[in-house]
Amino acid sequence: MKGYVLQLFAQRGALWTDEVIDAVESEYGVSGAYWRGTVRLTLVDLYAGGLLSEQEATVDPQRTQGEERVLFKYALTDFGRERMAQSGLATNRGGVPA
Repeated sequence: MKGYVLQLFAQRGALWTDEVIDAVESEYGVSGAYWRGTVRLTLVDLYAGGLLSEQEATVDPQRTQGEERVLFKYALTDFGRERMAQSGLATNRGGVPA
C-alpha cells in the first residue's frame, strides 16, 4: 500500500487525507473504519520518514463521516521521489514520472 500511495502522490500532486483514503479504498476494493485508519497510519509513517510533507490542515466533519477529525494535505518530497527511484517505484509504469 505504501508504494501505491507514493505513486498516487507522484501522479496527482498534493492530496488531502480523505482523497488518499478514497483512492486506496477504490484501488483495493476495501472500505470501513479499519481501512481508513490504515491509510491514515500509512500517511503518518510516510510523513515521519520524510517522504511526504504537510502542506495544510483543516477540520471538516462533512469530509470525515461527521467526525471532528483533522485532515492533512500532503505532498511528495524530493527525498520521497529519490526513494521511489531507488526502490523501482518511479519507472514510468502506470504514468509515474521517473
